[in-house]
Amino acid sequence: MRCRCLWGVARCLWLRRPAGSPRRYRSCGSPLLEELFAHGGPLRTFLERQATSEPEVRVRGRDLVAAAQRLSDKERELRETEHLLRDENEDLRKLAENEITLYQKEITQLKNQIFLLLVPSEETDANDLILEVTAGVGGQEAMLFTSEIFNMYQQYASFKRWHFETLDYFPSEIGGLRHASASIGGSGAYRLMRFEGGVHRVQRVPKTEKQGRVHTSTMTVAVLPQPTEINLVINPKDLRIDTKRASGAGGQHVNTTDSAVRIVHLPTGTC
Repeated sequence: MRCRCLWGVARCLWLRRPAGSPRRYRSCGSPLLEELFAHGGPLRTFLERQATSEPEVRVRGRDLVAAAQRLSDKERELRETEHLLRDENEDLRKLAENEITLYQKEITQLKNQIFLLLVPSEETDANDLILEVTAGVGGQEAMLFTSEIFNMYQQYASFKRWHFETLDYFPSEIGGLRHASASIGGSGAYRLMRFEGGVHRVQRVPKTEKQGRVHTSTMTVAVLPQPTEINLVINPKDLRIDTKRASGAGGQHVNTTDSAVRIVHLPTGTC
């Protein structure tokens, strides 16, 4: 705590000095993330408008505005700290380098948080899910690729401490996987897995290749939310019950028993 206070005092004293051209550190974020959050870009403009707009006209919630404000504060503190890299005191320069590293990590975490907050939410985000994987084009190599993908999802579920239950598993002759399905449940499972659905492709030299040629194989992933239990109430007045009886010659009960019953839900017309 004392070190942080001394660091704040040193930074304030330095900011009173004439500004120069300090050495800048490279950001530890990915190039794509840095491009999305470039100053003057559409995402930056959107975040600035959200921060300055009235609460009733914001298209996102408070979490996004708070994260954008923290990001702006951290970037300002990073720029102020970079000026200390030109100080004559070696100890102060080393302290500034450590602080810059911490600021860069915090800024990257905030950018990732904002990126997730920008993804539209769905009613099924809190649901469990059914995962299905199926080998596509590529023969045995596609089945080997499917097995690797299925094992990857199983290990990811274990890392996230989710419940993972294999429902179907149809292996191939050489250790691959033709088709498999699993039930995954846990906090945020469907929210984090819903974009995994689609066709996945791999280009590599398969184990079954003898001449070292590169093959292209595919597999498909389906992510389906599990429906939650609901309480269904049907008003008897909304039902029409039609009964039918057999006619013509027959046994003694042929005209006295209702051998066919049809129930129609009047509001929807469902039989």
